[in-house]
Amino acid sequence: MLLLWRMRRLCVRCYLISMPKKNESENCSIIEWIVDNGIKNEKGDLIEFRDHPYQYDIIRDVSPFLCVLKAAQIGMSTIEILKNHYDAKMRKMDIIYTLPTDADAKTFVDSKVNRIIANNPCMQKDTKDHDTVEKKKIGDSMVYFRGTWTDKAAIMITADRLVHDEKDSSKQSVVADYQARLQHSKYKQIHVFSHPSVPNNGVDIEWCLSDMKEWFITCPHCLKRQYLSWDTEDEKRMSVDLILKCYVCKSCRKELSDSDRRKGKWIPRKGKEQAKYSGYHVSLLMSPIHSAQSIIDKWNEVVRGKQTADFFYNKVLGLPYTGSGNAVTKNVILGAVTKDKPDYNSRIVIGVDTGLKQHYVYGTRNGIYGYGQMDDFMPDNINKLPLDRTVEYFLKKFDNSIMVIDVGGEIIQSRKLRQKYPGRVFLCHYVRDRKTMQLIRWGEGDDSGNVLVDRNRMIQLVIDEFKDKRIKLYRGDEDAYYDYWLHWSHIYRTVEEDKSTQMPRYVWVRNDADHLIHSTVYWRTALDRFAGTGSVYTPQNETRVPNSYIIDPDNTVDASLNRLIMAREEIGDDWRN
Repeated sequence: MLLLWRMRRLCVRCYLISMPKKNESENCSIIEWIVDNGIKNEKGDLIEFRDHPYQYDIIRDVSPFLCVLKAAQIGMSTIEILKNHYDAKMRKMDIIYTLPTDADAKTFVDSKVNRIIANNPCMQKDTKDHDTVEKKKIGDSMVYFRGTWTDKAAIMITADRLVHDEKDSSKQSVVADYQARLQHSKYKQIHVFSHPSVPNNGVDIEWCLSDMKEWFITCPHCLKRQYLSWDTEDEKRMSVDLILKCYVCKSCRKELSDSDRRKGKWIPRKGKEQAKYSGYHVSLLMSPIHSAQSIIDKWNEVVRGKQTADFFYNKVLGLPYTGSGNAVTKNVILGAVTKDKPDYNSRIVIGVDTGLKQHYVYGTRNGIYGYGQMDDFMPDNINKLPLDRTVEYFLKKFDNSIMVIDVGGEIIQSRKLRQKYPGRVFLCHYVRDRKTMQLIRWGEGDDSGNVLVDRNRMIQLVIDEFKDKRIKLYRGDEDAYYDYWLHWSHIYRTVEEDKSTQMPRYVWVRNDADHLIHSTVYWRTALDRFAGTGSVYTPQNETRVPNSYIIDPDNTVDASLNRLIMAREEIGDDWRN
């Protein structure tokens, strides 16, 4: 084992010697410290730069203002832990390291910082005098770990360096308050790194103030210098061949090997005289351990509707995402109308938005077959309605059909319907899943019969699928779907501050009736789980199949949009607001 350790250490030394050197005046001794002490990460693996060549210049960068616009899981936290430990010891710097919440800070210290210290005797020796979850004494210096959710987090501690990890998920007002903690320092350093969210917010602010360095490689075939990028619409800006499933030169389109991607150089896109921050953009495209196939797989999740484009751009490409526009145009919706005949041999799914009337959208994985409204959920002795004036009509008519119902507008009748049709009726709850970023999460065990959906991201997904022509509108023409389009015209996208994090985020808001939008979201939610399963009873008597774009079972068409709007608008405490 000792021989193996020495061989690995020698390999790391040889690789580091081969790396390009900066000016002699710059501090490179952190690399010597890592190699001489055989520094390991939290898993016990030696720190190496062969598979993380882009990290080499970042860890050696001694700029007072450092910014990294990054994808998820690229090893930046480990690099910053080592930089902080080394500078606290050698340069006697007090450091404040922030994460979004106190719980995040505790988890980070327990699962990463403490494990790195435990795996390195030299670091254990440095921290033996004072070592807690909230702070580490390193030599004569202190490193503090703090959350950003309370105003108290930023007071009472002075520092020489602020490190903001995952700034885009942090409470922005408290992050700003920390600037005052540097007033009496001779260093006054700020390090910011995060996967981005939206433009001009979070880490993107520091990135725009930086020299914007990209990892440039040279194609061995045509000698074209370039950085790797992603653009499915423009081949000249696309570094991945989706057919051959490999990285390619954007100029000659020949394959780039892992070795080609390793041999890169950070080149600024903006002059240093114009920049306050030394900035680096790190995407998974430049990482030798991420194959083209793995990137394509992540993109295909977006294409299949399992993930949103913002997740791909933020977490894979390390870029802020602007979305597809702030309004839904008429062409986007009515451009989906087709005269093709619907196929009733696929499982029917229905989305229902509850209220004074029960608005519905129904269809299959092929598209939407109709929309409209019903008076109630089920016939009973109080409403004395016929079956075909209630949403139960669909469950009776289409054997094995699935229905997802909004739980926010009505809580009693919807639950009765779910109890009557277990495994076929599900109640939808709008939530935000900050940890897993899941769009849709189906309940299990005691939560069976419920489904959790990220409201704003799911609306965005449906809009994107309309734009990509992945959703069709059957059994009608543009006039037939005009009222359906009007509901889409009543929403717009804006940026508002998240109340919990004080972080800006995109939100779809309404200025008029939007019931059919949510019905569509619930229909699309059902497809996530039931699109390709089960069988559907096909009636022999085709006249029983709904024969208009709006299925009012009394064979009338209710096109009084004003009545629909005014009826719902009388409810001032709409749960979506």
